[in-house]
Amino acid sequence: MDNLGKKILFLQLLFSQFRFSKNTFSQILIFTLENISRSFSTVAVSGLFVGSILILQFQSMLSRFDAQILLGGLNTSALIREVGPLLISFLLAGKIGAFTTAELAHLKVSSQIDALESLGGNTYLELITPRFFSMITASLFLLLVGIVISILGSFLLASFLYDINFYQFVFSIPRFIGGWSLFCGFFKCFVYSFIVATVSSYYGLTASGGAKGVGTAVNQTAIYTNLYIVIANFVATRFLELISNLLGGV
Repeated sequence: MDNLGKKILFLQLLFSQFRFSKNTFSQILIFTLENISRSFSTVAVSGLFVGSILILQFQSMLSRFDAQILLGGLNTSALIREVGPLLISFLLAGKIGAFTTAELAHLKVSSQIDALESLGGNTYLELITPRFFSMITASLFLLLVGIVISILGSFLLASFLYDINFYQFVFSIPRFIGGWSLFCGFFKCFVYSFIVATVSSYYGLTASGGAKGVGTAVNQTAIYTNLYIVIANFVATRFLELISNLLGGV
């Protein structure tokens, strides 16, 4: 079976096995907390500096038109709509996605998954479903945390370097940010985390060739996850733009 056939078969099995046992929700919670603790510090530090970098960039542009009053709104809009979801997804792919692939690939090449199935166990229900939904749940929470820290870091830098007070910073935010902007940010984050969960699960379960196969699976996860996220970013942005136009430019 070629690679395309394997991917189609995997997706068919994946969606057909999304069932929940009594222990599934507790496992999802456990994996979610593990994913959050594993990535929280990275997201916090990255969010702080990304927000600060955007402030430097926007200040440079807005100062030419004497429009610094728009700094807070533009910065927050960029963080919520685009930078935040992409940042979280790339960090998720690099840490949680790669870790999940390595974990599943190790189970696969050491024949532990085969042993589980021979004893009547359900690989997807017991191994994939908790990890799959925990990655999505953790990414949405980390996005919220990352955005809050980024906005805080942006304000502190704007206040320190450009003497912009709190009122000046938040004044323009409602002009750029509304319910639709928040929906766009979390929708993109959901799509990207879905890609991370799917790709990492696929390459973990299809690994072969011993320890070398584990490394190959992790490498493929890192490459294809980022590629698919970039493509999904364009598709999701265009899709949301069309929906916004249909709704009258919300």
